Amino acid sequence: MATSSLRFDTKVHAAQSLNDLPNELILNVLSRIDPHASERILGHIPDDPPRGLLDPYLIRDFLECNQSLYSIALTSRRFRDVAQEQLLYAPVIGGYAFRKPGGSTGPSRSRVLYLLRTLFVRPDLRRHVRRLRLCFPPLDSTSFLATSQYELSEFNMSAEPVEFSDIVCQGRGMISSLDLPNDLKLVMSMQLSLDTRHALTGMFMILLPQLGVLSFSDDAAEVSQPWELDDRHLHPNLGGILMHRLMQADELSLPYLAAAATLTRIKVSSAQLIRLDGVNRCPQVDTLDISMKLAGLNHNQVRELLRLFCEPYAITDFQRIRHLRIDCQVKSVGVWDLAARSCLSHLLLPFKDLKSLDYYAEPASEKNPFRSVRAFPQYQANIQAYPDEGAHVAEGTYWDERIYNARTQFTDYQYLVDSLVHVREGLESLRLPGGFWTLPGAMRKPLPRFELFPSLHTLGLPQAAILSLKLDNMRFPEIVKGDFELLPTQVLPPKLRNLKIFDADAWIMLSPWLEELFTRQAECNQWPNLTKLELLVGPLIDDFDLGRWIRREYPSLNHFWKLVDKASFRVVVSRDNEVPAVHGIH
Repeated sequence: MATSSLRFDTKVHAAQSLNDLPNELILNVLSRIDPHASERILGHIPDDPPRGLLDPYLIRDFLECNQSLYSIALTSRRFRDVAQEQLLYAPVIGGYAFRKPGGSTGPSRSRVLYLLRTLFVRPDLRRHVRRLRLCFPPLDSTSFLATSQYELSEFNMSAEPVEFSDIVCQGRGMISSLDLPNDLKLVMSMQLSLDTRHALTGMFMILLPQLGVLSFSDDAAEVSQPWELDDRHLHPNLGGILMHRLMQADELSLPYLAAAATLTRIKVSSAQLIRLDGVNRCPQVDTLDISMKLAGLNHNQVRELLRLFCEPYAITDFQRIRHLRIDCQVKSVGVWDLAARSCLSHLLLPFKDLKSLDYYAEPASEKNPFRSVRAFPQYQANIQAYPDEGAHVAEGTYWDERIYNARTQFTDYQYLVDSLVHVREGLESLRLPGGFWTLPGAMRKPLPRFELFPSLHTLGLPQAAILSLKLDNMRFPEIVKGDFELLPTQVLPPKLRNLKIFDADAWIMLSPWLEELFTRQAECNQWPNLTKLELLVGPLIDDFDLGRWIRREYPSLNHFWKLVDKASFRVVVSRDNEVPAVHGIH
């Protein structure tokens, strides 16, 4: 009888165990269904990088990765609530706001509408949204391919469409209930009808009391000329207000928006130049992520960008930012675009108290080495499409000579580091870019003098910044090989703690430069705080060879491994698969 009773009790316990699990444990299990949710918000898909437009791919990936949550939500009321919480944690939402392309004012199946409708009806769900990415599609009719991709991700739904007027009425009701100046309420209410594209940002700032990360991407590259002197209102702010005459009223009112108190990080991805206003009204925002296409700007636009980012208002707006990340969209910059290189320095001007600065360097694992700038010395003929003229180009110069001209002071790492003089005292982490900065040149280019940075303790460099490279397919009979003669003791910061060299190959392990670093540290303890050296191997070394390196099977690397064994700091040799756009270095 006892055995039978025990068996019965066990069955009852087993039947109740699943439903009796605490919500925290169930949420932890469900979070494993979509482990890259936070990375997707920042525009990255680790296992399958997109080949075309990023935003439609991100929307589709978000939907596919959460299919299992839909099924779980149908099993029981309790699982429905928990699955819904996980689904709302980090949504990626397309921005066809209220209208399909073409100006239709009828019902819409835009997902951003469905999300807004849900948040209006279920206020209890608003606290679950902690991260949000808004993807605004192109508005111009010439982007047919882009529009088609967005339509496939947005309108292929069977759900009942949402009326434009219903959302506008509910949105206006929310705005009228806020403690805001009356003129601001009027403007925001009007923009729900006239300019819903940017008013969406303000609506989500109103609705989401726990929002920590806001990311929005705008592919509208050809909407208008954004830098005309009479067209300042195209620079949005976190309240979504574009009318510059009411800018001050809007800035002062931003703290009344629910998300202003909880935001810690903002990412702006834009095909146009843009300055996001109102950041200083969010007291906890300390990380700003800027991704812009800087190529193709004319001189007037470069001057206007300089004016926009050096005026006193910009300095005030960004005074709280401590961690800055800049993506100049290297793949579209090109090695000859002086404007793009100049704008990188201009963007830094208003940031006075930075602790970390990260110039994006794309992870080598996601690049095709036959078309990669980072693999240039080995695959020079395939780096990109050279000008159609072949041997001759504009202004009577040769195409290969233009590459050398590009490697003058404007692509010198020292030129870039010199632009950091206003943040030199407090900067603690720095990652220099790969991309076109790693191209070899005809001039002798020393490493930047990082010893002038008294607080810098984390430094990320591409190997090409340490070892000079020589081009082999140039027509010049004699080439002065760039030679970085400065030793580590002359250039590395005194408080160095972590040195990371990415896009590396065997040359760095055999270099006198690295041997000098080991020797000086062993003999003089040159960098007392140095604890870690990372060598991240790029795509030119396959996994088989990398494995043999790590297992110490190559006799040519024996001397390097002897230095490692004697070193007082940790040395890591691994694959260059980090994603700076997500993890950063601080």
